[in-house]
Amino acid sequence: MSSSAGLCRFWLIGFVVVLTASCSSFEPGERRSMNEEEVSRGLQDIAFDVPSGFEFVQAFTHTEFVGQPAWRARFDAPGEAGDDTALSAANPSFPPLQPVTCAAASTSNWTALGLTCEPEMLSTARPAQGTADPVTVLLTRNTRQSSLFIYSQGH
Repeated sequence: MSSSAGLCRFWLIGFVVVLTASCSSFEPGERRSMNEEEVSRGLQDIAFDVPSGFEFVQAFTHTEFVGQPAWRARFDAPGEAGDDTALSAANPSFPPLQPVTCAAASTSNWTALGLTCEPEMLSTARPAQGTADPVTVLLTRNTRQSSLFIYSQGH
């Protein structure tokens, strides 16, 4: 076999492998569920600590061609465990939580996670810092439970 035929064969095989891999991947912009391990890595990337008492509920991301995709996650805790002081103490790089109304909260990021407007809602946001993406956090509380919603914008 000549070297040009071998090179052509090499490129053809490479093209087929790339084509096959792309056919089995998600479409750009398609929403997919994230597991707890993926969310844990995402939390490390944004330097955010979920206080004890909260348990992972669900999370979603959107597939992108390039860059870090946006993702959103929900954690729930019994009502008394949803302490905004503990949340702020665990995340000193974030501004303190501030009261927010349902109308003022950007609920579109959390609708798929089951956000409902509650009498007590607190929010904080951190702009992009170095390699860390912009992040918005929303804490909702009612008499039965607290819910922590996290949105990382990606880049």
